Amino acid sequence: MYSLVLIVVLVVMGGAIAYIGDKLGSKVGKRKMSVFGLRPKYTSILVTIVTGIIIAASTLGIMALVSSNVRTALFGMEALKQNLASLSKEVTTNSVALESSKTALSAKIIEYNALTAKINKTTAELGRIARELDEVSAERDRTAAALSKVQSEFSLARGNLDQAQQEIHSLQAKKDQLDEHVTALNDEKTKLQTDVDQLMAVTINLRKGVLVYRAGEALSTSTVKGGQPADDTEAALATIINTTNQAILSNLKVTDKNRAVLWITKTDVAQATKLITAASDEVVVRIISQGNMIYGEPVIGRLELYPNRLIYSSGQTVFSETVDVGTNSKDAEDAVLDFLKKVNVRALNQGILPIDPLVGTVGDVDGFRLLDAINKVKDFGGKVELIAVAQKDIYTVGPLQIAIKVRGLL
Repeated sequence: MYSLVLIVVLVVMGGAIAYIGDKLGSKVGKRKMSVFGLRPKYTSILVTIVTGIIIAASTLGIMALVSSNVRTALFGMEALKQNLASLSKEVTTNSVALESSKTALSAKIIEYNALTAKINKTTAELGRIARELDEVSAERDRTAAALSKVQSEFSLARGNLDQAQQEIHSLQAKKDQLDEHVTALNDEKTKLQTDVDQLMAVTINLRKGVLVYRAGEALSTSTVKGGQPADDTEAALATIINTTNQAILSNLKVTDKNRAVLWITKTDVAQATKLITAASDEVVVRIISQGNMIYGEPVIGRLELYPNRLIYSSGQTVFSETVDVGTNSKDAEDAVLDFLKKVNVRALNQGILPIDPLVGTVGDVDGFRLLDAINKVKDFGGKVELIAVAQKDIYTVGPLQIAIKVRGLL
């Protein structure tokens, strides 16, 4: 219907174009107008042609704007051809796929028929097996009845044996419980005996009034880095106090390692924390016994702080002295021992802490080195120079470690 309308429009448009072109051409011819230097005759022809072209183009343009079908007919013919070709190809592909599906369906139908025949055969075989199963089941029931009778007789005969076995198991379990109880009692007895022995030792020591630590005795000596945060410093002091407490427990042979026998006031710890935090260098922390401690009493301690500065460098002379000795071994020994006492005094004056404040010694000398020095003094005889040299860097915390050099003098 739409195509018929389009044809009618085109026919009418053609007539209108011819009529209007003819009229315009006649008017131009009558007026003898000239365009582009052409003669009036050719000018009227040119006007007729141009007028037809303009009217035709305008008509087609208006129809294209108004109708999408016209636009498709004018500009989309190639796309329609491509779509048509694509659809034709798709139809062909689908036709091939349909034929393939028909072939596969035929194969499936054949396979279905074969399976149906096999199912029928299997059903017949199943019926036969069911009948045979009924016969076997009946035989089994008869056998089960006979077995039940035999089992009843066997159970009656075994009843007494089961009861006896249950009694044996019960008695064995009771014996195991008693064995565990005996073992636990033996362990408890051993522990109690240990506690009794320890308490007896404590009682004996208390009766004797054994003096364990003396007033002013050094319980431990450690170093703490200064200038650290207060929390870190306090934790370091707590570690030192706990380590000292453990050493005291070991010295007193106390097995309870969680027991606190060393008492230091919180004020003392707080003051020490403040001083160490304010210090810029390493600090020596020494725990001293406040008073004489009798066995069984808590140890009251106090904290003493010292700056840990370098006193002697490695190889530095600590003290030297010229002495006059003879060839007598006793004189040589006395001279060396007296020299060591003076070295000790010098080191104390320089600031080295004594190992034991009650004794006042800052170090010790290896027996071999001491004997070697005495022999050298004896061999030289007369005037000799004794020189004490630091074997390594010596700080306030000590101990003093020296080498004794002996040089003969004329």
